[in-house]
Amino acid sequence: MTINHYSPPQTTKDPLDYADLPIIDLSKSLHPDEVREAMETHGFFYVIAHGLSPTGNQRIFDIADLAFSSVSDDEKRQYEGKIQQTGSYQGYKLRNFWHIDNGVRDEVEIYSINRDTTKRQHPEAICPHLAEIEAFARHNHLNVLHPILWFCILFSLHLVSYLLAN
Repeated sequence: MTINHYSPPQTTKDPLDYADLPIIDLSKSLHPDEVREAMETHGFFYVIAHGLSPTGNQRIFDIADLAFSSVSDDEKRQYEGKIQQTGSYQGYKLRNFWHIDNGVRDEVEIYSINRDTTKRQHPEAICPHLAEIEAFARHNHLNVLHPILWFCILFSLHLVSYLLAN
């Protein structure tokens, strides 16, 4: 099935303070201090050399955009996550859910999907792409999350020399 190409918005010209995210390069040996600094100081990091091709990466952005560009507001409400009632974030987190301050509400819209895409129903526009979404989640779990967690476990057990040797 052909889908529209997602083009991200242009970078703002406004003078904003940006958070410089640390970059974790999975093609190189992970350095304990680098990973610890990224996790303790920033809490977030950007992963490169994760094994997904630029074409594959663009494809998943195209698919992800379908949840917003090809689903009506009425259909989004049908798949709204019941965060407060069930504690589950699966489904849509619609705009204006969070109260920020002084009556101001958020403008953040999210569609969360479990790596096991069969756990719940999905909007019609996403259904033809569930196998690709699940493959992407599996790739990230095995090729991004698993190596970083494995490294963190070995580091916490003071077994980094084992990691570096293997």
